[in-house]
Amino acid sequence: MSSTGRPSCLRRRGKFSLWIVAGRVSGTCDDGNISSTHVGVPMGVVVDRLAGGPAAIAAAREGLAGLDAGELVEAHRVGQEILREVQAFLLAVTAEGARKKAHEQTSAPSMDALIAETSGITRRDAARQRQRAERLETAPVLAGQLTKPGMSTDKAQVVARAMDDLPRDLSAADRGIVERDLAEAAPGMSLEQLRRKARRAVEIVDKPRADAIEDRALTRQEEAAQRKVSFWMTRPDDAGMVKGGFEIDAFTGDMLRSVLESKTSPRYRGADAEVPESTSVGDQPAYPEKLGRAFCDVLRHLPKDGYGNHGGVAATLMVTVTEDALRGRTDQAGVTDHGTHVSAGQLRMIACGAGIIPAVMDGDSVPLDLGRSNRLHTEKQRRALALRDGGCAFPGCDRPPSWCEAHHVRPWSEGGPTSVDDGVLLCAHHHRKIHHSRWRVIINPRDRLPDFYPPGSTTPIRNTRYRPLIA
Repeated sequence: MSSTGRPSCLRRRGKFSLWIVAGRVSGTCDDGNISSTHVGVPMGVVVDRLAGGPAAIAAAREGLAGLDAGELVEAHRVGQEILREVQAFLLAVTAEGARKKAHEQTSAPSMDALIAETSGITRRDAARQRQRAERLETAPVLAGQLTKPGMSTDKAQVVARAMDDLPRDLSAADRGIVERDLAEAAPGMSLEQLRRKARRAVEIVDKPRADAIEDRALTRQEEAAQRKVSFWMTRPDDAGMVKGGFEIDAFTGDMLRSVLESKTSPRYRGADAEVPESTSVGDQPAYPEKLGRAFCDVLRHLPKDGYGNHGGVAATLMVTVTEDALRGRTDQAGVTDHGTHVSAGQLRMIACGAGIIPAVMDGDSVPLDLGRSNRLHTEKQRRALALRDGGCAFPGCDRPPSWCEAHHVRPWSEGGPTSVDDGVLLCAHHHRKIHHSRWRVIINPRDRLPDFYPPGSTTPIRNTRYRPLIA
């Protein structure tokens, strides 16, 4: 290390491998010495050391062919860690550069133009990047989350936008609580889950207000959707085929999706199911073809004299709604089993509609525990499990209820009851995993939700589907 604080190899422009760990820029020189510095050292030193990064990464990329599968997984994890650090670094550089008008030291007419030129993006995207960087300076909790595993700049943008959309009269203390809640949840959620949570950001400090805000937004969305619905279809072509398309609202789409998924589920065996002559034994049709056949089957079996209730669990759309909302005492939105939020007004209108079951929270109209009189969970019990688990409950799985089987947490053969409290929804793949591996599932007595324990672990994990808070 020289008196200037730079490693000797950097002064000689020697070979240098760089990494960033816990806020330190570190590397190895070609003389074998290890150098390390905090990011807080003079910028010239940081820039000099960062310059070795591209060459080091390029060299690592050339050696990927020699890594085994486990090493590739680790390399991907490390690469993502470096990427998050670099993205956080660039956002900080952008904010600092905008404040000091760094573009004036170049030929670029503005900071946005400089960012666009160096990043290879449009000026509009560059402006968004600069605004995001500046926004992070006023959100310290969010900025601190940028380097956490699972975090991304897209998630940071979702949180920042939610903060901008908060009611203007919300106190500074409550705004801080909302920011921390969103920022800390972001790394462990998918982007779509985070978007759903962000739409109800104020829920953590004022749930009734979150219900009212969401209901107003959903009502506007539903009214707009009704003005945009459309359908078209052609006359038959020479091959006897008709083409068509549609635009429908999300709720009606969920009704169609429920029916089609019930007929394309691996467990479905329709009475009229036939294998076409053109399909050889063992040759499975592609999923779009399965959906097409299911759609034809639905149209061919439409009731001729009105719509009766569908008897199957899988093809019935279930909507979760509180009793107060259904009776008009609150404006809390309902949620279909596909995750679509429905305004309280529309829920009250369609509550008795065909093929729709309002799963009323806190009601006791459905018997859920039938003891050991039946080995298989009943239709009503499966509906209750679908309501509770939202689909396959195994951590990380997103299979819908129609693809799932009701699993006995305590095996029926060992005296386990056929009840909701002893059941859990699992897709076929994860059902097999639970039966044929050392994974364990236990119903937590505190909130009656399933906890999953990986082999050899005493720490439970859960599926991270976002659920609104329960009043």
